[in-house]
Amino acid sequence: MWTLLFAGAAGLFAGSAQTSHGLPFFEMGHIDLFGLKLQYFGMLVATGVLVGAHLMRKLSERFGVDDDDLRGITAWIVVAGFIGAHVFDVLAYQSDKLSKEPLLLFKLWQGISSYGGFIGGVTGWGIYIWWKRLTPGLWGDLTMVGFMPGFTIGRIGCTVVSDHMGRQTDFFLGMDYPYAELVERGHCRISAVAHGVPLCPEYPNVHVGDVVRIHNLGLYELLYLIPVCALLIYIGFRKKPHPAGLIAALSGLLYAPVRFFLEYLRLNETDPRYVGLTFAQWASIAAFSIAAYYTVHLLRHGTPSPRADELADGAIGGRLHRGPKITRKHLAELDAQERAEKAADKAKAAGAGGAKAKAGAKSKADAKADAKAKDGGKGKATKATKAGNADEAAASDDDQE
Repeated sequence: MWTLLFAGAAGLFAGSAQTSHGLPFFEMGHIDLFGLKLQYFGMLVATGVLVGAHLMRKLSERFGVDDDDLRGITAWIVVAGFIGAHVFDVLAYQSDKLSKEPLLLFKLWQGISSYGGFIGGVTGWGIYIWWKRLTPGLWGDLTMVGFMPGFTIGRIGCTVVSDHMGRQTDFFLGMDYPYAELVERGHCRISAVAHGVPLCPEYPNVHVGDVVRIHNLGLYELLYLIPVCALLIYIGFRKKPHPAGLIAALSGLLYAPVRFFLEYLRLNETDPRYVGLTFAQWASIAAFSIAAYYTVHLLRHGTPSPRADELADGAIGGRLHRGPKITRKHLAELDAQERAEKAADKAKAAGAGGAKAKAGAKSKADAKADAKAKDGGKGKATKATKAGNADEAAASDDDQE
């Protein structure tokens, strides 16, 4: 898939570089399958979800995680992500419609926002991590190794339906849109309805029938995300271990700045400004700040997650200790207690050795005394025997006389 994508992009670039035109406009709306209309955008998003889930599963096998944990967190991320994508799209980009149509908030199929999806997905991810007491670092890496390629495939969908049209440009990667397409999308009018009313408020000096070169921001983001995904997948699947959570931190660190600057190319009518910046720009600032902090912290103090072959017998990867929360103070107390117990055992062993030595010396002395007493008894018995023999001899002599 990536090879075809690179080949197609190279062909588009070569064609646009050889002419004075930008990239040719094309549109992929839907296909009819047995009377059912399937939107290319929806199919590409679904493909991204499946590819991301597959990559996430393949990497998780290296860390011995439980399949129930994997399925559970994936479901929470997908559901919460889609809900967040729509809710934040309505709040940030369709607030004027919301006041007239309150039920718009519940129509999940009417508009989505990428950063809204990020916020929703992270919220669902965090709740599941807290609920199941999983290790945030490892699961953050597993999630982003799956999410970023899936999101990139989704950006293919944004590109082919021109979902993110930016400002007018003469950049060779800009896409040439016919005037009729701008009218259909609501960016231009068929004719001026009154004197002084511009045909295209966002595109000055455009006339009926013109071809307008415009930034296709979905394409730009797609082209940037391809090498980013390659880097994240390489770090995740290589044999050399990395600090747990580094892939997640790098994802925000690499994506947020580019998204921040691409937002300046967006239209005012589609992306309203809040204190001079779009919703996505404010979100990019927050994402980059958090990602930068954790990247530095992990590179200095982070430790790798244990692989499946490094886990203790019966242990499940990606799960926290199920006992009480262990603090640094508690660890210091446990360390001091362990040292005290070792010292006591050493002293006890030394005392036992001294007592044993004393007992051994006493037993030797007792043995010598017993031996001496025994020898003395033998001497006395010998003397008594000799005396008895002498008496018998004397008595015998008296009898003979």
